[in-house]
Amino acid sequence: MSTVASSDSRAGRPVAARHVLFLAAWRRMIGTLAMLAAMSATLPAQAFNSSLGPVEHSRIVSLNPLLLVFSGTISADYEQRTSGSTSLGGSISSFSWSDADYLTVESRARYYVSGRALDGFAVGAVLGLVRLSADDSSRARTYAMNVGFTAEQQWLLGIDERVALTAGAGATRLFFGEDRKPFRRVLPVLRLSVGWGF
Repeated sequence: MSTVASSDSRAGRPVAARHVLFLAAWRRMIGTLAMLAAMSATLPAQAFNSSLGPVEHSRIVSLNPLLLVFSGTISADYEQRTSGSTSLGGSISSFSWSDADYLTVESRARYYVSGRALDGFAVGAVLGLVRLSADDSSRARTYAMNVGFTAEQQWLLGIDERVALTAGAGATRLFFGEDRKPFRRVLPVLRLSVGWGF
């Protein structure tokens, strides 16, 4: 990655500086994920027990606050319960990574192993469309489909369980219609978001 001076005319900020901020935000996310994983080991057993009954609300909208604050990028998610243990939803995110700008629009399916959709540990599948723009003077642009997986833990907080805290990770594979060597073929998925149920 060149640190010399290609600049992003849209952001008015050197490319290298934007990448440093973005990577710093990801490092904070990874540290927070590790902390949450340690905390989850001490949660009471009922937090993972489907005998609590179904969640009262059926939808959650969420936003990643760390990426928004520290790098000015957007990552938002919508989730709709479809059965006692499954949900469908969508997400949109915009970020820079490895000398390219990415805009992703994805559909997501999740299965909650506890049988209590929207609460607890879930494994998921991802299918979407990615727009990629080279972060250099050429500003070459292309599109790709992406397919991947996620593993996430979602906590519902408060008396009425409306505040959602979600942490997760995964990866997606990009499929191009033609050879695009400058762009990455695999993207990591790291999620730390705060949401609201309704």
